[in-house]
Amino acid sequence: MQLTRRILGTLCALVVLACALTAGYLTSTARQPQDGRVYPRVRRLPISIYGASDFTPPTSSTGCACVVAGSGSAGDPYVIAGWEIDASQTDGISVTSVDAHFVITQVNISGTKQHTAIRFENVQNAEVSKSMTAGTFSAVSIRASKNVAVVDNAIRESEYGVWLEASNSNIVVHNTIGRIGQVSIFVRGSDNLVEGNLIEGTYGGMNIDGTAGPADHNMVKNNTIRAAQAYGIGLWQAHSNTIASNTITNGQGPGMFITYASSDNTIESNDVRQNTGDGILITQSSSDNVVQSNVFTGNGDGVYTFDLHSDSSNNTWRDNTYLTRSSDTLG
Repeated sequence: MQLTRRILGTLCALVVLACALTAGYLTSTARQPQDGRVYPRVRRLPISIYGASDFTPPTSSTGCACVVAGSGSAGDPYVIAGWEIDASQTDGISVTSVDAHFVITQVNISGTKQHTAIRFENVQNAEVSKSMTAGTFSAVSIRASKNVAVVDNAIRESEYGVWLEASNSNIVVHNTIGRIGQVSIFVRGSDNLVEGNLIEGTYGGMNIDGTAGPADHNMVKNNTIRAAQAYGIGLWQAHSNTIASNTITNGQGPGMFITYASSDNTIESNDVRQNTGDGILITQSSSDNVVQSNVFTGNGDGVYTFDLHSDSSNNTWRDNTYLTRSSDTLG
């Protein structure tokens, strides 16, 4: 009972953290170049874009002087590529109030955990792909934006990985994220797709967080989370999300939890094993969730923490594989 209280206390603290973060399965219509070109690395100063007129070529004396190809249309997006940027003093690439189509690809951005590598605000039709970030406060921060794709990037040694704030209809797929001090993928928004990401060595794996704005109808599938210090996937005040076919192993806390009156979520076909905390914990008046066809084995101590654990009612448990469960949790 004492350990359970500690887990619930940790969840409450994480809710407070999630609220404090506010201050920030459609595919993006922007597309990376298909010619397979590899851009040479060129060092340059950080990039700031505050409107479509700032998309200018490297030879320009105005605007970003950073566009190496493209016209900004759906079929011919602006391409920002090949740059190596130090984000120690300010954000590496910042784009605000743009609906032109553009791609950021093959860039390297590093810092000292004070600033963001790539920041979007009020942006549409963008893609960040095949890039590397290290040592920034957050790798990719997306606020009040839609139709943004974050694809095939390597992110490491940041406080936050990919952070969606008040952003809908974006995709975060096939990224490799490691050594993150807080949360690897943070989603506050709706109709986003998070798929096929590999997360290792993080404090928290993924947050689907509706405590300061909707977090509904998101799809989280086919992700792998290993050795998370606090939890694998957490849902706070989140509704009608699908969490499917994810693998979560060897964490120091719960593999999954659903809390803060989250409802109508579907948890299915996940493989959650060998986590020190619960395999899945449903708590704090979360109801009408469906947990089905999952494998939860080797989680918890079988006394205070279990493969299946719930202190909330009116959830559906169906066809799960497990070894231990709390007395009021159905398999």
